[in-house]
Amino acid sequence: MKLVEASTLDSVVPDDFSEYEQTAENGNLVETDKIENKNVVVYEGNANDQTGDDDYMQSAQGMDPAGSVSEESFDDDQEADRSVEEQVESESLIDKVIEERMEQLEIGRKAEKNTEKKQKVSMKPLEWAEELEKRQASFGQHWEEGAAAQPMQLEGIGKGPPAIGYMQIEMDNPVTRAMSSPSFRPDHGSPQVLAVHRSYIAMGTSKGAVIVIPSKYSIHQADDTDAKMLFFWNQGEKTQSPVTAMCFNQQGDLLLVGYADGHMTIWDVQKGTAAKVIYGEHMAPVVHVCFIRQSKAITGDSKGVVLLHTFSIIPVINRLTVKGTQRLFDGNTGIVLSACPLLVDESFGFSNSSAQANQTTSSSGSGLGSMMGGVVGGVVGVDSGWKFFNESSSTVEDGVVVMFIMYQHALVVRLRTNIDHVDHIETFSRPDGAREGSIAYAAWKYTSSFSDSSSLDEERVSWLALAWDRQVQVAKFVKSKIVKHKEWKLDSAAIGVAWLDDQMLVVLNVRGQLCLFSKDGSELRRTTFVPDGLLFDDTILHHAHFSNKFGNPERHFNSSVAVRGATVYILGPTFLTVSRLLPWKERIEALKRAGDWMGALDMAMRLYDGQTQGVVDLPRTVDSIREAIMPYLVELLLSYISYVFEYISISLSSHTGKGGETDALIEADRSLLTQREEQYARVGGVAVEYCVHIGRNDILFDTVFSKFVAAQSGGMFLEVLEPYILKDMLGSLPPEIMQALVEHYSGKGWLQRVEQCILHMDISSLDFNQVVRLCREHGLYGALIYLFNQGLNDFRTPLEELLSVIQNSNRKDAASTGYRMLVYLKYCFQGLAFPPGHGIIPRSRLHSVREELLQFLLEESKSLTSEVFKGFSASCGKCPNICYLLWMDTEATLEVLKCAFAQDSIEPRDELSGTANAPASEDEDGIVAGNPGSQNNMVQNVMDAIVDIVGLENEVIRSVVMGTADSEFWPSEKEFGYLIEFVSFFVSHKRAIASKRVVMHILTYLTSSYDDTRTRTQKEKEVIQLFNAVPQNDWNSDFVLDLCSDAHFHQACGLIFTTRNQNLAALDSYMKDKEEPFHAFIFIDKRLFKLADDEALSFRTTVISRFPELVKLSRECAFVLVTDHFCDKVQQILAELQSDRHSLFLFLKTAIEVHLSGKLDFSKLSVRNNQTVELQYSSTDLEDYHQRLSNIKLDHNPVSIDDELVELYLEVCVVTDY
Repeated sequence: MKLVEASTLDSVVPDDFSEYEQTAENGNLVETDKIENKNVVVYEGNANDQTGDDDYMQSAQGMDPAGSVSEESFDDDQEADRSVEEQVESESLIDKVIEERMEQLEIGRKAEKNTEKKQKVSMKPLEWAEELEKRQASFGQHWEEGAAAQPMQLEGIGKGPPAIGYMQIEMDNPVTRAMSSPSFRPDHGSPQVLAVHRSYIAMGTSKGAVIVIPSKYSIHQADDTDAKMLFFWNQGEKTQSPVTAMCFNQQGDLLLVGYADGHMTIWDVQKGTAAKVIYGEHMAPVVHVCFIRQSKAITGDSKGVVLLHTFSIIPVINRLTVKGTQRLFDGNTGIVLSACPLLVDESFGFSNSSAQANQTTSSSGSGLGSMMGGVVGGVVGVDSGWKFFNESSSTVEDGVVVMFIMYQHALVVRLRTNIDHVDHIETFSRPDGAREGSIAYAAWKYTSSFSDSSSLDEERVSWLALAWDRQVQVAKFVKSKIVKHKEWKLDSAAIGVAWLDDQMLVVLNVRGQLCLFSKDGSELRRTTFVPDGLLFDDTILHHAHFSNKFGNPERHFNSSVAVRGATVYILGPTFLTVSRLLPWKERIEALKRAGDWMGALDMAMRLYDGQTQGVVDLPRTVDSIREAIMPYLVELLLSYISYVFEYISISLSSHTGKGGETDALIEADRSLLTQREEQYARVGGVAVEYCVHIGRNDILFDTVFSKFVAAQSGGMFLEVLEPYILKDMLGSLPPEIMQALVEHYSGKGWLQRVEQCILHMDISSLDFNQVVRLCREHGLYGALIYLFNQGLNDFRTPLEELLSVIQNSNRKDAASTGYRMLVYLKYCFQGLAFPPGHGIIPRSRLHSVREELLQFLLEESKSLTSEVFKGFSASCGKCPNICYLLWMDTEATLEVLKCAFAQDSIEPRDELSGTANAPASEDEDGIVAGNPGSQNNMVQNVMDAIVDIVGLENEVIRSVVMGTADSEFWPSEKEFGYLIEFVSFFVSHKRAIASKRVVMHILTYLTSSYDDTRTRTQKEKEVIQLFNAVPQNDWNSDFVLDLCSDAHFHQACGLIFTTRNQNLAALDSYMKDKEEPFHAFIFIDKRLFKLADDEALSFRTTVISRFPELVKLSRECAFVLVTDHFCDKVQQILAELQSDRHSLFLFLKTAIEVHLSGKLDFSKLSVRNNQTVELQYSSTDLEDYHQRLSNIKLDHNPVSIDDELVELYLEVCVVTDY
């Protein structure tokens, strides 16, 4: 075998395995085992064939040139050796490939670790801790996505047709067997007509015989037709006329039969005798008959004559007699093809059918009197004063609604009890597109439903289905009006229609199909009733007594199709087809017997959801359905589990443990064990999904789990729960299951996955104390935080839990928990829920959460034995909870604290003097956010605590000594800098107030060389902000001036001199700042506007004298200064510039540029300003000055450009070599 063949092996095995999985999911476990074994055999056969081909090729290469076959010289031992060598070579190649793949995987792992190390080094500890939390959350999302991508065990079921249809087609019945007997046709003739009743099935033959089979109908089981058949015939007649129509009355004790010679017989079914024989009424074959009441019947013949017969019983002799006969149609104005009455009690069968059509309807009564033949005396309109189904009317006053079907029309009329006249209700015309001469079929369905009104009377509703060729129409009949409900088209012509219940009808078509439709036109199922090998005409009978207008006979199927309940009977020439709508339980059982367990379970879940289309033996409401089927649903699941467990026990478990010592057998055992685990996993998935769907988690965690534990697969069951929890399909677990889940996952090192499961559970349904205890025991602090935050709206307790871990651990062990605590605090302060990805904290709760957490951090620690407590208590006399975090990572802790106060809307403290007791404010959404004074109070409290801990109120800063082996000191120089910067930040932004000593400590630190993380400009800007925020009385100007002078903070020195009104010294300080020269010009501009009299004169003189230096600082700003304040001193300024040729050149150059272009270029100055703004140190004066420069208009040049000035400029250029 070659390497290519090895890869082929890899490609074949997964295909077989996937087919194995797919078949197992369909529930046919026994067939799955066969399919898998078959695949293995096929593969082995292919492998043998390939080996044979290789042997043949090698043999062919061994032939000598003369054509003699040299392979005959090899014996069997040599061939065996060669096969062994090939196998060894192939195995070595496969091992080589595996080794290469393993090396690549190892290289990938190392590269990933190196990348992670580099990323960790480049990030601060707090950033890395937050990154780890986000990764864990993303891992959870990855598991969730994996669970979402994992197909549920029952997903996709029902997309294709199930193994068992809705209808059960049965032809083996007593009627068929009787028809098949050799003596049937000679004695009785061929079948002609069919009629059914809830207690009987009747068939008429061509020799006038009527066969009645006692058969009680039940919707829950098949017909019981084992009773003895009854044979009726007119013995007095020598020549028997064929039976052409039949109908039972409502009670089933009378059977009205019409014959081809026109006579009719009413048979007493119980006595088996003719109760009445009627002659002379019809002169043509009687083609349709129907009882409309116990004492009334309608009969019609092939010539269109339709009669209404009234019967009565002579009391003394108990004989049936015809009381009267009235002609409804005489056939002159149209042939009535059939009559379809609406009867309140439809418990007995009908032999009519319905289909719908796109047809026009008319309520007009014009022409109806002529169509009725004029015998009745015309038609009375609908508003004649008599109400059908009138609530106050008696039974005697009621009439009967009947549809009479003709070639061009279908009339709906009401026959009154006294039959003096007929009320017209509706006329349906043959629809457009229907074939000329096509015959319509109709069916009524009576229902009753309570209206929404306060009346307790029932509103009686009936449904009409009308099929005309390929078109179907459903209409609702209520309160003597017909309202069109739905229309649709068929793909073939209808030959019958019937209602199976008030929601579903069946349509028979010329293709030999039974099509189930909802009354809204949705096709539910389609079943063929024509057996294989037979034609349509071999399956169903028809008569051809009617001819169309072209003289061609039309096939009529009305007498060969009958329906009772949900069973359709179709009479054929040689057999009776019984098509029974299976009850819901029988359908599921049929799927089970066919091995389609998944289909059975899926159908059960659909029924539970109320999807009962095609089902007629269940209640209407969803709650009633669930109550009715729930015991069976549980029984179905448990039987499925028992079936599969038995299969696993027999087919898989019994084969393991027999491997002996050989590697091949041991590998076979491992394969069987893998298959066993997969089967248990599938069963577990089905059980979970099924129980969750039907809301029976009690069965899942009690009976089902016990079965898995008994099969030593309890762990597999617990693992199956995870994807359903992550999909939020399983929101709670009983305490014992939760305990088992945590212990099982802990043993496998999957605690992080347990945490993700807890984050998806409904906290209110859990045993809260148990879950909290498990989280504490196993260190699931993310889940612990989630439980308290989401379950109890408690944000403080998780902080206590985490801090207790830090307090009782050494620094190294506490670091992980400490940084997790900081991340939790950061998220809460920022208004984010923890763990990451779980939304936000409600804005109405955010302020109180911040206050609660900050209050806890400032409380005195309760851990009296921890090293941190001892160290801080000995040095500071106190140890707030925040000390543990400051000791662990001062920079990160202070950064997190800033998040609690990072609100742009908070006003400085000096502007809130009157708002300390102000009520909480509301934002645009009306959400309470807390008043600004309260916000600043929190800042002040935190800053005071830090000042006390560090000892900033003292002359000398204290150090905390930890009682460790290394005698560690806190804070270090760097940590002290972080603390000072934190305090300075809030003081300089007027969010907190500091004492004089604290301010002096801050200024001493900012002007020192300790802080090398920031530039001199950054530190100077912070000093200036501090000057602006702190009253001048709170700091010693002489001492601070010396500090700023030593630190070369020129702007700060200028500000101090300005406060002392030492303008010349201030000017000197500002002009020393070469990096930001515009501050000198801002100072000059403000002083010139503010000073007056002698002070102003002295200051102006000094400025003019120092103009050469000012031009070197910024020639543009100096020129603007001349424009604004020294237009009349240009010559004096030029005289001063004569002493410095460089300054003179710059000034003249600027003047000439303005003269030529009328503008100045301030781009360099703007760049410097932008850098200052990026440092977040800006001032109103600076912004105003730059706004002044951007809007300046140099329409008038203060420097007059004449020849003398130009010559001076050129002279300066030559002398200075510019």
